[in-house]
Amino acid sequence: MATSYRQWIVWIVSLISFVSGAIIDTRTIQSVHNTSYDYIILGGGTAGLVVASRLSEDPETTVLVVEAGDFERTNPNVTDPSGLGIGKNTRVDWNYDTAPQIYGGNESIVYSAGKGLGGSSLINDLWPSLGLELDWNKIFTYSKQSENFHAPPPNLTALGASYEADDHGFSGLLSTCFSNHITPGDTHEIFNTTMKKFGIQPRHEFNGGDLNGFGVQQVTQDPVADIREDAARAYYYPFMNRKNLVAMVNTTATRIIWGQDSSDGSAVASAAEISSSTGEISTIQANKEIILSAGALRSPAILEHSGVGNPSILSRQSIDAKINLPSVGENLQDQTTMATLASNANNVTIPGLPAFVAFVSLEDLFGSNTSSLYNNTLSKIPSYASTIAAQNGGSSSATVQERLLKSQLDLLFRSNTPTSEIVPAAIQSFTAVVFWPLQPFSRGSVHIQSPNATLQPKIDPKFFQFDFDTQVAVATAKFSRRFLTTSPVVDTIDLSTLSPSFEDIPEDADDEVWADWVKNKSNYQPNYHHLGTCAMLPRELGGVVDNEFRVYGTKNVRVVDLSVIPLQVAGHSTSLLYGVAEWAAEKIRGAV
Repeated sequence: MATSYRQWIVWIVSLISFVSGAIIDTRTIQSVHNTSYDYIILGGGTAGLVVASRLSEDPETTVLVVEAGDFERTNPNVTDPSGLGIGKNTRVDWNYDTAPQIYGGNESIVYSAGKGLGGSSLINDLWPSLGLELDWNKIFTYSKQSENFHAPPPNLTALGASYEADDHGFSGLLSTCFSNHITPGDTHEIFNTTMKKFGIQPRHEFNGGDLNGFGVQQVTQDPVADIREDAARAYYYPFMNRKNLVAMVNTTATRIIWGQDSSDGSAVASAAEISSSTGEISTIQANKEIILSAGALRSPAILEHSGVGNPSILSRQSIDAKINLPSVGENLQDQTTMATLASNANNVTIPGLPAFVAFVSLEDLFGSNTSSLYNNTLSKIPSYASTIAAQNGGSSSATVQERLLKSQLDLLFRSNTPTSEIVPAAIQSFTAVVFWPLQPFSRGSVHIQSPNATLQPKIDPKFFQFDFDTQVAVATAKFSRRFLTTSPVVDTIDLSTLSPSFEDIPEDADDEVWADWVKNKSNYQPNYHHLGTCAMLPRELGGVVDNEFRVYGTKNVRVVDLSVIPLQVAGHSTSLLYGVAEWAAEKIRGAV
C-alpha cells in the first residue's frame, strides 16, 4: 500500500498538463543551409509561435521557426483534454534532470515542461518600480487580445463555473473555456463549504487580477472539438500555408553567429547555427533579427554557447566571450509542488478532472503570526541577499537582491497578494490537495556544462535554499491536511488512509517535523513554472534584456519567453506568456 501511495503522490503532484509547441515543415536542413530569413525564431513553443504568427501577418516579412520537437497535432498525449500529466516521460517532455537539491533531500529531480492557465497580480506594482514598462494593465490587455473565451453552458455553471465577461477576450486566436470534464456531482459544493470554514470565500473569476478565494479555473481547450488548445493549434496550424512562414522540426538551435559590430559597438547577429536530429550542422542567415524563444532552461544556454554570459563559465567550455553578461542563466525560479491525500470512503470512484482552485494569503496561512513572520523574515533578508550575490557570479549585488526580496515580501504582506495555490481534487479513488507556494525566495541557475550545444545544461533551482520557503511550504501543507480532515470533506474520505498520517505527523507536531516531511518525504516536484534566467531588468539589477526584449550589448537579438519574467507570478505562467508574447510581437513590428 505504501508503494501505491508513493506512486499516487508523484502522479497527483504532476497535475500540470503537458503540451507541445512543436510544429512541422517538410523541408530538410540541407534545403535551408545558407538561406536567409528576416526573423529567425529559435524555439517553437508558446511565445515563439505567437511571435512568428504575428510577424508573418506581413506577407513581405519572412519568418523561420526552429523547433527541436516533432509534429504533435494528432498526438493524444497532447490533444486529450481528459488526461492528467500523460505527456510526462514521452517525446513531448524534455525530461531534464536537476543537480542534487542540497537544501531539499539532496536528490536530483526530473524537470519537465508544463502548461497552465490563470491570472497574475504580482506584477501590478512591483515591476514598474524596477524600471520596467511591463505592468498588469499591459499584460491584461494583451492576454485578452490572444483569447477566444467560450462561456460555460448551464451544465457547467451548475458545477461551479462562473466568469466576468469584462475579464475575457472573445475574438483572439486561443480558445479558452471551462473544461467539459469538471468533476461532476456535489464535489464543488463540498469543497466550497469546507473552504469557507477556513475563511476562503468563493471567487467567481480569476482572470481579472484579484485571485484570493476558491473557485473553478479555466483551461486552454476547444470545448466544441473537446481537444486541448496549444500554441501550435491556435497560432500556427491555421496559418501554416503562408509562404513567408517556415517551420523546421527535429532541429536544435545551437548558437548565434556574429557579424561585424555596429558603429556603437553593439554585437550584430548575422546567422543562427542549427543541428539536425542526426547531428548535421547548418547555418541560416538573419536579415533582421534572431529571437530566442527556447524557454527559461534553453534560451540562456543558447546565449552562453554564443559567447554571451559570464566569461568564467564560458571559458570552462573553451568559448570566447563576445558579451560579458554574467546575469545570463542566473535568477532561476520555480515553485515546489506537493500533496496530501486519502482514499475515498466506501471505495467510491469519482470521474472527471479537477478544476477547482484556491489562492490563499499569508494571513490565511499564518493568522495572528503573520506580523511575526514578516518581521522575522525581514531581518533575514540581508543574509538571503548576500547568499544570492555570492553565488551569482557578479550578476547583481547584495544590495540589489535585498531590494528585490524585500519587494516580494512586502507584496505578500501588505497587498494581500496570494502566497500559495491550493488545488483540492477528487480523482478516481482518491481525494487529494495539491499545493505550491507561489513566491519562493530561493534563486537557482542554469548554465552550460559541455561545449556540445545539444546536451542539456546544468539545472539547479536550489529548492528550499532559504527557510522562508520552507516555512510557507509547511504552513500550506498543514492547511491542506486540515482541509482534508474538516467536514464535509472528511466525511467523503477514509481517514485511515490519510497521508501524511497522524502517526507520521501528529496533529500537534512542530514545524521541524513538517519541514522534514516537506523536504524528504513529500516527493515534491517542480511546478514547471521556471522563469527568470534572462530577466527583463535594468542591467545593473541583473538584467539580460531591456524593455524592448533586446539582449544587452546586442543590436538585433531578443529573448521572448518566460526566461525574461524576473520574478514569480501569482497565477499560472502560460496565460502570462501569451500576453507577453503578443506585446513583444507588437514591439518587434514597431507598433508600440
